[in-house]
Amino acid sequence: MSTTSTDTLKLNQTAMFAKIRAGLPVERQHTQNLLECKDDMLYAWDSEENCLLAVNWRLAALEGFDVVKYQNLVPSVPQSFQVERVLASTEGSLIALAGARGVTVLELPRRWGKDGLFMEGKEKITCRAFNLDALVFSNNPHLELRQLRWHPFSPTDSHLLVLLSDNTIRVYDNSTLRHVWQVGPVPIKSDNSLNSSLSTALMLGEVAVDFDIAPAVAHKEDGAMNYNSTITNNSTKESLNNSRNLSKTLNESATGKENSQNSERIEWPIVVLRESGNIYILMAGLDCHKPRLQGPLTITPQSSDNYGLDSCAILVIPSLPPTLIIAESNGNLHHALLLGAEEAEESFNEVDVSLIIYPSEYTVHVLETVMLELGLPKDDPKSKTYNCPIYLKSDYINEMRYFAYHNAGLHAITVNFISELQRFVESDVDSDISPLSIASHAEYIVCTKIDPSERINAVLGFVLLQMPSGVVLLLGSGEVISLKLIIDPKILVESVKIKEETDRSLPKLNAKSELDRMLEPSFVDHVKSMLKRDVTQPILSVDKTSTPKPQDCYELLTQAIEVLRTQYLKRHEQVRAEINKRVNTIKLRKEQQEREIADLEKERENIRETAHRLAERFEEISDQQEIITKKCQHLVRQAHTRLPTNPIADREFAQEVERINKETKALTNCIQKARDTINKQTYHISKYNQTAKKKTFHLPERQEKNIKEILMQVAAEVDSQIRDVKQINQQLGI
Repeated sequence: MSTTSTDTLKLNQTAMFAKIRAGLPVERQHTQNLLECKDDMLYAWDSEENCLLAVNWRLAALEGFDVVKYQNLVPSVPQSFQVERVLASTEGSLIALAGARGVTVLELPRRWGKDGLFMEGKEKITCRAFNLDALVFSNNPHLELRQLRWHPFSPTDSHLLVLLSDNTIRVYDNSTLRHVWQVGPVPIKSDNSLNSSLSTALMLGEVAVDFDIAPAVAHKEDGAMNYNSTITNNSTKESLNNSRNLSKTLNESATGKENSQNSERIEWPIVVLRESGNIYILMAGLDCHKPRLQGPLTITPQSSDNYGLDSCAILVIPSLPPTLIIAESNGNLHHALLLGAEEAEESFNEVDVSLIIYPSEYTVHVLETVMLELGLPKDDPKSKTYNCPIYLKSDYINEMRYFAYHNAGLHAITVNFISELQRFVESDVDSDISPLSIASHAEYIVCTKIDPSERINAVLGFVLLQMPSGVVLLLGSGEVISLKLIIDPKILVESVKIKEETDRSLPKLNAKSELDRMLEPSFVDHVKSMLKRDVTQPILSVDKTSTPKPQDCYELLTQAIEVLRTQYLKRHEQVRAEINKRVNTIKLRKEQQEREIADLEKERENIRETAHRLAERFEEISDQQEIITKKCQHLVRQAHTRLPTNPIADREFAQEVERINKETKALTNCIQKARDTINKQTYHISKYNQTAKKKTFHLPERQEKNIKEILMQVAAEVDSQIRDVKQINQQLGI
């Protein structure tokens, strides 16, 4: 297989991974994770120069990696341990550099500039860093780090939880140690044992190997309300019904009961997995000094060979109820539901006598077990099964899918019951939960172990890319594999549901021909079912520095030919025969339909001509019927009026109607004459008004002069009379 088909981003040709390839760690025989991705930044640890390389992969994919250069983030403090894990915080402000013997927290610088690079694209940047409890590791030579996770609900994005081999979880806030939580018995060295370095707890498998954080729950001080006190343990269906009711209760309490008088605090169930397969729950908040340890949890249904005798990893998928993924080093993955117990169960464990174990409020119900192929399967039944630690990583885009990477490659597992579980919990009506029995699907994407020898090509780095989605693997040989992820399966599931509901809503035909019954199922689904393979053919990637034996190469070639013959060629031959059969059937149906179409065309022409004739005949009949109806009405009226037995009242009524008819006509004529008279008068009035406006009167000049002289004399006489009256009034004293 060409490099282009396995490296869609062409990372093998970049200078960044050339530098990583030249500085790979000496110890490459176990799985590590030296890669990390947060949003558009891709990080890789350089073991040779002890620095973190960063590149804007999204920008580089558009403009080219030769244009967008990578940056060197150098920690301000040296690391005295071999870095094996690179983990970014939830918001991407901090990065934890961890190894078996230490942890360093690196503060990322600010980003600015047109390309959004650190410090506008400076090549080398010294970043503030601090080692966590370096003296603890130096004073305890047997102490090792098992797991570390950033708390997803940290208000400052700086709370880091570290699981150590002494069964303690240390909680750090930046460089400050906040809490030390004991999650198991304190390992005590056995002096009488042959291996004095091994502790009793380690030999009994009671050492915690992994943990994960479940969704938060509200814990009341009075214990009246608890998320876990409502789900029964008798059956899965009752548990899911109670979970459905609980989700509604929590939604109502979040919207309408915020002002509750009872004091509440938020706790996060920390699911702790021990090597023996026992699962414990640590109920703790960020400010909790004394968390409540519960367990071991009851696992149902019971199994004769027990669950997880060699457990190595656990993953919590935040569904409702939460889904647990428990991994064993032999390749078994147990998919289970974390349910609340009907009653708190008292637990007893002789190894945990030094711990305070609270009653368990949870139970674990295993729904299915998925078996992974660790390397190519061998036909020899006597060959030993390869075991190695398995690391789990959830898919941020699709909650139904998660990934398992290990020494033998990479698997993608799709949990099919999560979508049905979500639908059942959110539905208001009771429905069957039988879809929860749908088996999950595991796909072997990359295989790095092809022979039974101890030679492996372990995964040294695995990250998920978003927008566009993809995966990037760094192998022990230095090869980088970058692949694009398929579309979200939930979208396909929703489209299938919509199609099924549409098909149900359409009316069903009772009578179907044999040909319709043959063609009724979806041919695409039928071909998919025929092409569905029993085994997956992963991408093979081996260490090119070591030459495999000819016998191993021959076995690999033989196996590949056998898989190609049985899983590909044979199925394609069956599909080809089925397609030919389908084509012949469709041809027969096409010919039949063409004949039926020709007959229908002739019938349509005949129907059209008949309809035209009937329409013309209908018009003629309709006109004749209307004429006849009028004649009949007239005859009926005349006959009715001329009947010899017509009563006097009818005769008088007819005469009155005739008289009213005559008077009405006379009044109509009078009204019309009055209207004509009014119109004439209106016309004459308007004419008169127009003529009156035009008339003006002018006096002769002589007459006007005489009138003025007369008016002046009258005014003089009036003035003299006024003066005489005033004098008389003065004389009389008035």
